Amino acid sequence: MGRKDKKYLGVFMSKINQNIYNKIGELGVYIYTLSLFISKSGVNIGLGFLALAFLLYLWDRRKIKLTTEEKYILVILILLPIFSLFSAGGIHSFQRALEKSYRYIGIFFIPYFLYKDRVVKIVLSLFSLSIIISFINGILYYKKLKWNFNMRFLSFSSNTLDEAHILAMGSMLILVAIVYYIKERKYIFTSLFIFILILAVAALVMTQGRGAWLGFGAGLFVISFFLFKSKKIFIAITILTLLLGYGSINSKALENNRYIKRFESIKNKDNSRILLWKSGIEMYKANPIFGVGRDNAGDYSLEYMKNHFKEQKPNYFSKKMLELAGAGNLHSLYVTSLAEEGILSIPFIGMFLFILYKQIRYCLTRERDFNFYLVVGTMGMLVAFLVGGLTENVWREIWKSNMFVFIVGLYLSIVKQE
Repeated sequence: MGRKDKKYLGVFMSKINQNIYNKIGELGVYIYTLSLFISKSGVNIGLGFLALAFLLYLWDRRKIKLTTEEKYILVILILLPIFSLFSAGGIHSFQRALEKSYRYIGIFFIPYFLYKDRVVKIVLSLFSLSIIISFINGILYYKKLKWNFNMRFLSFSSNTLDEAHILAMGSMLILVAIVYYIKERKYIFTSLFIFILILAVAALVMTQGRGAWLGFGAGLFVISFFLFKSKKIFIAITILTLLLGYGSINSKALENNRYIKRFESIKNKDNSRILLWKSGIEMYKANPIFGVGRDNAGDYSLEYMKNHFKEQKPNYFSKKMLELAGAGNLHSLYVTSLAEEGILSIPFIGMFLFILYKQIRYCLTRERDFNFYLVVGTMGMLVAFLVGGLTENVWREIWKSNMFVFIVGLYLSIVKQE
């Protein structure tokens, strides 16, 4: 065999190898996406395929080029367990931080196998199918309850707040898909995505998740700003929506509506979340540099609650608060980060804001092609994630963090194409 033949054989084998790991990676992305609303195990299986494909990618001597966003995320993921090691939680928190880090590595894998429009459109279809399956399962849950729709929507996550937040985020991507297909005059796809959006929003409303509703509203506001070419129309619709919302909340005809009451309950001075947030702030004051450590807030929060209620007779609310505090969930991405990471919480929160800033810059300078709509969708999802983080620890809780990985992975797959 001559040199020329060997060269052609080498190129041929390289293409075969590339095709193999690309297919494995695409399969991983498909499984990951389909599982987002229906299976934590499925997400892990998808992540396994992605990891295998990425290793084969490296084996093929492919170069890795990290974006600025990826470098920032990588530094934070490295620093989180280090800060936990030096925190009040010590080795325990260090181990917990390391154990949970695997969830986020998909951010670095997904962009390498989600770069073709064909693959992205399949992913959109699987994302939609995941919502449909989740909705059907939720309706079957109501059937078991003899159609008692006063109960909050629940599906595969077994936690209604998980359902609420992933539905709020997911709705943003579906909404942008609708606008894109209207623009392309593909009305069959438009009709299908409208149907899916109706299911997602209906399920979101039935979760009665106030923080997720706020996240949905904020994401919708951001998406509308970028999608409406006429800012006058955008401002008019925004003002009209706010007036309708204010009128609904203060309407006597709707004062007994359970969804309106859910919003009004935010004003309750004994709101459990406010007490949990106060306990988190006290943790930060006592441990301002390294915090109390990953998954170590429960003991400190419990101590705070015991002191808070020590002068009162035990009642339902105090027992509920002691139980919540002991579980270690401070119901806020920001307060939890402040309490458990200390000063690292500042660059940690900055990581999300930096990604959002880069998304905004991308959309302000981009023509309205398919990638523009995708980035607007991921931006709306990220805003829903961040606003939802005011009342839930969306970074730590697995269903929500899986969605975050998908959001950033999809966004970075577009950036890496440029």
